[in-house]
Amino acid sequence: MEKIKFIRYVMLAIMLGVLGFGIYLANYLGAFKDVDLSEATFGPVKLIYQDHQGAYHKIVSKIQEVEVWAKANGFSCAKTFGQYFDDPRSVDEERLRSLGGCLVDEFPRNLPPNFKTKEIPEGHFLQARFEGSPGIGPMKVYPKAEKYILDHQIKKNDSVIEVYEVLSEKEMKTVYYF
Repeated sequence: MEKIKFIRYVMLAIMLGVLGFGIYLANYLGAFKDVDLSEATFGPVKLIYQDHQGAYHKIVSKIQEVEVWAKANGFSCAKTFGQYFDDPRSVDEERLRSLGGCLVDEFPRNLPPNFKTKEIPEGHFLQARFEGSPGIGPMKVYPKAEKYILDHQIKKNDSVIEVYEVLSEKEMKTVYYF
């Protein structure tokens, strides 16, 4: 009987530990943070980037490669971005298209061969601000943005731009432009 009680206490302690870690992780990633939606003007912005095809979460290496190159060549890369063209609910993962890189003040002259430049003109967008991890951002932001777009009958663009800004070692802000 005592052995069964001990096992129950151990199991309870393990379950409480897992639950506590789950709550900590959700809080750390920003699961309990709000999404701020507003209509805003964005642009013009200059971008240096690389093309990416495949799972969206694998674009990070492309963004980092552009960021490292930009900083090594004297360009500020305080804000990075991902531009996503396809809906992962309707396009096979290996066919998803995106761009990843840096927002810059001016275009560099001597880019590596796999880097490109582009300017996005000023435009009217639905802007969503989220101060949590970009990893959970799509689960928090996209449903709210889609509902807002439907409710306000906004014409949907062919892509979404996510602008990432690291505020500190523990804080990050992502601004989404739909």
